[in-house]
Amino acid sequence: MKRHFAQVWECRVNDVQIEIREDHGVFLVRLDGELTGQPEPDVVGAVTALFAGPGTRVLIDLGALRFMNSVGLSELVRITAQANTEECRVALVNPTPFVAGLFGTTQLDRFFEIVPTLAEALQRMRAEQRP
Repeated sequence: MKRHFAQVWECRVNDVQIEIREDHGVFLVRLDGELTGQPEPDVVGAVTALFAGPGTRVLIDLGALRFMNSVGLSELVRITAQANTEECRVALVNPTPFVAGLFGTTQLDRFFEIVPTLAEALQRMRAEQRP
């Protein structure tokens, strides 16, 4: 079933804001601020709640994420692992140089699907869209 919403859900607590929208069956999650677990909205819960069944596609835009520590990295690992378990697809998009450096240093760039731009990520996800 194809869905298209212009609706946006936003939540801001302390240092991170989560914005979620849907674009032709692809969920776009934008994280803005610092992902540190000190306390913040339930990022894992907000994203994994989008997993409506096999084939769900989620893009997490990291372009406005200024800082992330090991707790933030573990949250992204948990999201991706749950997506894999539920046969959903998650891609991390537009990481800042700092965040991209963390992925490289921890070798998590081998675990995550990382796409340099939102436009490229949307194109990839739409190309795989089921009829």
